[in-house]
Amino acid sequence: KIKKENFIGMYKREEPWELLQAKVAEGPSVLKKKGMYYLIYSANHYQNKGIGVGYATSKSPMGPWTKYDKNPLLQGDESTGLVGTGHGALFNAKTAVGNIFFHAHWNKEKIHPRTSYFKDFTISKQGVVSITGKVIKPKVIK
Repeated sequence: KIKKENFIGMYKREEPWELLQAKVAEGPSVLKKKGMYYLIYSANHYQNKGIGVGYATSKSPMGPWTKYDKNPLLQGDESTGLVGTGHGALFNAKTAVGNIFFHAHWNKEKIHPRTSYFKDFTISKQGVVSITGKVIKPKVIK
């Protein structure tokens, strides 16, 4: 049974990067690897250019959760000019290397229509999550 106090603790917004606009934490994904649970989430309003992706860990899906001290892992991408990078979905995450599918603003001046991208998602042997690699933009087929 989910306890209210654990649920609230998973989403407590308190870090400066999480408080840029509106107290919003959303888009959770949870995965388990080698006995550790990883909660991937976004913080800030989706309209904010500084929306980002962070993570927390726990030995139980019920918490308590400890946020990574170097969050956010993804908050824009200077090499491509992406802003408004927020939650998405993990896939192929049963291995140490997978991918994350995430959204971003249309460009630096315009939010909609938001676009989607892929990057590499890894968990090191030490249990540290990284979102790295080249940004891949899916091809739209009409």
